[in-house]
Amino acid sequence: LGALLAGVALPRQVHVPLHDPLPIAHWMSAILRTGRTPQLYTYASCAVRLCQAAIDTGISVQGAQFVIGGEPATASRLAVIDRAGATAHVQCGSVETDTIGRGCMSRLVPDDLHLLHDRLAVIQPGDFSTPELSPQALMITSLFLPMAKLILLNVSLGDQAEIQYRNCGCPMEKLGWTTHLHTIRSFEKLTAGGMTFSDADLVRVLEDTLPAKFGGGPTDYQLLDEESPDGKPRVRLLVHPRLGPMDPAQVRQTFLEAIGAGSGVERVMMLVWRDAGLPIIERMDPKVTAGGKILHVHLERGGDRIE
Repeated sequence: LGALLAGVALPRQVHVPLHDPLPIAHWMSAILRTGRTPQLYTYASCAVRLCQAAIDTGISVQGAQFVIGGEPATASRLAVIDRAGATAHVQCGSVETDTIGRGCMSRLVPDDLHLLHDRLAVIQPGDFSTPELSPQALMITSLFLPMAKLILLNVSLGDQAEIQYRNCGCPMEKLGWTTHLHTIRSFEKLTAGGMTFSDADLVRVLEDTLPAKFGGGPTDYQLLDEESPDGKPRVRLLVHPRLGPMDPAQVRQTFLEAIGAGSGVERVMMLVWRDAGLPIIERMDPKVTAGGKILHVHLERGGDRIE
């Protein structure tokens, strides 16, 4: 309606499958050749796949911009975007709150955000935390937002972060947003095959440890948690076929050693999985959710996918 009122023709929509982002890379390259800057709003894993495809095929996206959200913006993911010569601006939000923060343009860490404190208030439990609630949990209040989807009062959505007050000098600070959030992660555990892992530990293994030894990038490895017909857990470690030949036994051993580092409960979990022959290494594309995300742990139960 806005386009009609302004007399501006909207371009025709073109479907691009998730497994082949090259049409978008070609579009970005064409826009860049005209001297303009293309900007794409997408999930972090989608931006990584696009940039990796551009690098592999020699398509230049130097100078393109991404606004990424929906998933953790880790150093490994941003490194792929940087290698393609593009720029990523991080954004964080949720269905319940809409946008929580927008990326700092002078960031110190990958997901350095400016909290939109004119819309939302955030506190942390600190010394008043409980076994179910991290001391750094984000307790969100939306009473400052008249058009809020939900009225929230100190509600935890399962995420934690570092809150920092610093002078960064970027345009976001000059607009008045001076509170920073960073290292935003889920403090709720990820469960697969009956074992419970720390979100941060699993991200480290899938995005850093395995790619460092076997190649690939942060969207090439994924745990798929299923149930066999007899109800027993069956965990597969999906490895993208594009990475070439590799020894499944070595991949499994590397994963188990990395996830079971230490002498505590992680070690016990690793031994349980090793004795059960888990995870099963399978060469196939990581699963993509209906919303287009590549989750670190993809759960499927009775034919139903759980996002």
